[in-house]
Amino acid sequence: MSPIDAINNAKTLVATEPHKAKVMLLEVLNENPEYHDGWALLAEIHKLLQEHEQQQSALKQYEMIHWFNKQLDTAKQLTNQNPLQAQQTIQQLLKLVPNEYRALETLAEIAFKVGDSKAYFAISKHNLENNSQKQTVKESYCKALLNTKQFDELISFYRSSISSPTLYIESLLAIAHVKLMQFDEATTIYTKLLDANYYAAQCHLRLGNIEKIKGNTGLAIAHYKQALQIDKKLGEAYWNLANLKTYIFDSKDVDFLEQLTQAAKPNLNSAQFYFALAKAYEQQGNFSLSFAMLEKANSIQKSLTPYKPSNFTSRCTQHLTQKPMAHNAFDESLQLIFIVSLPRSGSTLVEQILASHPDVDASYELTEINAIARELESKKLSDVPYGLDKLSEQDKAHYAARYLNFIAPLRGKSKVFIDKQPANFHHIALIKTLFPNAKILEVTRDKAATAWSLYKHSFSEGHAYSYDFKLLAQYINDYADLMSHWHALYPDEIFNVDYQNLVNDFSNTVSELLEYCSLEMHENCMSFYTHQRPIMTPSSEQVRQPIYKDALTQWTNYKVHLEPLLKLIK
Repeated sequence: MSPIDAINNAKTLVATEPHKAKVMLLEVLNENPEYHDGWALLAEIHKLLQEHEQQQSALKQYEMIHWFNKQLDTAKQLTNQNPLQAQQTIQQLLKLVPNEYRALETLAEIAFKVGDSKAYFAISKHNLENNSQKQTVKESYCKALLNTKQFDELISFYRSSISSPTLYIESLLAIAHVKLMQFDEATTIYTKLLDANYYAAQCHLRLGNIEKIKGNTGLAIAHYKQALQIDKKLGEAYWNLANLKTYIFDSKDVDFLEQLTQAAKPNLNSAQFYFALAKAYEQQGNFSLSFAMLEKANSIQKSLTPYKPSNFTSRCTQHLTQKPMAHNAFDESLQLIFIVSLPRSGSTLVEQILASHPDVDASYELTEINAIARELESKKLSDVPYGLDKLSEQDKAHYAARYLNFIAPLRGKSKVFIDKQPANFHHIALIKTLFPNAKILEVTRDKAATAWSLYKHSFSEGHAYSYDFKLLAQYINDYADLMSHWHALYPDEIFNVDYQNLVNDFSNTVSELLEYCSLEMHENCMSFYTHQRPIMTPSSEQVRQPIYKDALTQWTNYKVHLEPLLKLIK
């Protein structure tokens, strides 16, 4: 029974069995003193039993804890708007009640909100060490392990320290298994959660995503449809269907989506209605109406995910004018290949071609390089990005080892490992400093096609620039400027794969690609679409088909609507 339920039960006994109610309350408050309503009720019972001294003591506890809770609530409300003030409030509360678990949870949440993942995890761990009897603290620690991408550690902690897991912890465990590409384990957990009727619609969405990753489109559709049977207004399910590329919306789907958009509110769920409806109209050939829906969808998403351009490109061009001193001790038995690009430029296709080779391992879009970059940037060692000019050989060895430890559970026994993460184009200097023998592949595509593909997509996270023409053009231009700088700084160390060439001259382009990667030609690379591997990107269906040219000119259906955007792109 939860503390709140126990307090409510005690309340029903006050009039008839006050002594029993008192015993029940004392037991609850001994374990959970933070419930001020319980102290107020206990004072009322003491008064009823004419226990005046105990009544005064309970009232003092009530007043103190009620004040504490109000301050805590205020801090929580300030977390988004004024994290510094929220942090100061929490630190004052912790001086009064050291290691109070809710205050520590809030302090950890503040650290996470401001991007200090190191402090976030440290506070969560400290809370666990001091309040391990609290189930919510265990939940928060599991969440911290997940949010800091310590997936193996989460699974180990679950097995060693969680004797009676909540369904919430089970759901976190399922996500960790997905991140480690352990899809059978994740499916088992989601099925168990479905049996317990724990957020059933969301469970079907996750199961559908797993089937999509595995290439089982029919099963994915079935799960998305089941999610809609449970919640017919679930925007993510409609968007997931639209994002399957092969799913065709019928007239009933379109009619219902039109009804949903009429009552739409400015939230993500409604934005996904509009994105899905845009796809449906595109399938009908009604490109003007499709674009109108996209304008509404992007307007909502822009309001929900504000984007602030950074000065990172200018810092790189200003301060990184010479190659930083590279790490001088690295594992030459492993060949790392980093694939960078603008998103939606064909990088998944290049990855799939290479991953089809028997000597190559590949995973999903990893964020570990970005996590290392953020940590180094937060240290503000110098004006040079990441403080590369201040990194010792020991520092370089530490971060190189950290990355290799991260990818270890994602590798097989192949000598080549691919890290395909478009956003790593920012971090080429960092990559080449930690791994000077790393090969860099840049995938480029017609900028208009890329811009259009970005604008029509609802991303699960990140890419906030893509929901506005001006910001999107600026991002594309910054990409071009930064990549031009990297090519000048690392001449002949970045190999360009042009998507148009790949489509129009497949054999020769693949041959050149494999030669650069020091891989022998293999027939699997030519029939990449038959290679069965999990693919965790929106392009998973396209790369399971033979090369086709439709995507090269699809954007031209919207050319008149895209003119304002295209004029902004260099």
